[in-house]
Amino acid sequence: MTGRFSIRALSAAALLALTVGLGACGGSSDPDPSPTDTAAAGEWAISTDQKTPEPEDARLTVDGTAVIVGNPDAEERIEIYMDFFCPHCVQLHALMHNDVGLWTGGDDVAVAYHVVDYLGPRTTHIYSARAANLLAYVADTDPASYLAVMDALLENKPETTTEEVTDEQLLELAREAGATLGDDAATALAELSYYRWVEQSTQDAAAAGITGIPQVWVDGARVAGEEHEQTAELVRQAVNLP
Repeated sequence: MTGRFSIRALSAAALLALTVGLGACGGSSDPDPSPTDTAAAGEWAISTDQKTPEPEDARLTVDGTAVIVGNPDAEERIEIYMDFFCPHCVQLHALMHNDVGLWTGGDDVAVAYHVVDYLGPRTTHIYSARAANLLAYVADTDPASYLAVMDALLENKPETTTEEVTDEQLLELAREAGATLGDDAATALAELSYYRWVEQSTQDAAAAGITGIPQVWVDGARVAGEEHEQTAELVRQAVNLP
């Protein structure tokens, strides 16, 4: 029989101080980026039968806890750290959307996504963990729709820390984005079957010193401007296409 452990979200009362904008989306400076031990209003039962995405697609590969879009052997690699509940991640993603499509369509540049769960413990809906889990499922089962589902999950993130987000709403977002979901999709989301993999990504980012998101690195060097538009432009300049 499949075992389960519990993941808990913060109570609505504990979130009152966090419902006004997050400013910069914080990360590893928090004492524990995992929601596992936080106090509880909502609770998710999680299968102990945890999975790691293993896409069968040459243009979407997994390297540890990073999902590589494009040629995994490309000479240039862009590393993007993001959280699905982070409004700044949404803004920067939108600005770089067309660029990512261009870069990953060739063989010279790959984009590595590190999806973390820094903000989930600050919410009742733990959208960060649930959206990341669903995207991991899509990477595993329908890798061709990975970027489209990512777009949909970012564009439709909750506006508040206490907004209700149902599993069916998330699954429908993925379907509308073009993903072909298997009969096991609802269970994989309800039981957060990829949660430990997402948690490991969060821990890896914290260990690497990623204390705020979004962050973008090109060939091992961080690229950051004062505004998101400037960051996007600096990334374009850093990518040396032939």
